[in-house]
Amino acid sequence: MRRNRSVASKLVSSAVVYATLGLTAATNLVAQSSSPQTHRFELRIQNGEISDRSKPIKVQRDDSIEIDWSTDQRAIVHLHGYDILVTVDPGQTQKMTFVANATGRFPIELHGEQHRVLIYLEVHPR
Repeated sequence: MRRNRSVASKLVSSAVVYATLGLTAATNLVAQSSSPQTHRFELRIQNGEISDRSKPIKVQRDDSIEIDWSTDQRAIVHLHGYDILVTVDPGQTQKMTFVANATGRFPIELHGEQHRVLIYLEVHPR
C-alpha cells in the first residue's frame, strides 16, 4: 500500500510539473503573438459608400492603424470615439493614422448634408 501511495504521489507531482510547463509555454505563445501590429487599409468612397468593404475593420488594442481614403467627390470622414476628422478630395488620398488605444465598436461616418456610417472599427482587447 505504501508503495502505491509513493507511485501515485510521484505521478501527481509529475502531472503538476507538466501542467505548469504547458501553461507557461501557452502563456509565452500568447505574449509573443499579442504584440501590437501595424494594419494598413485602403478604402474608397464611391457615391457616398465604401465601394468594396462591408465588414468591420477588426484590430486589437494598441495596434497602429493607417487608413488611406480616396473618393469620387469631396468627403469629410469622422472616426467616432477617437475624434479624428479628415477631408478627402477627389483624385487624392488622405491618410488617417492613429493607435487603437480604446476598445469597442466605433462608427466611421461620412459627414455632410447627412451623416452616414461607412464602416465600423472594432478594437478588441489584447
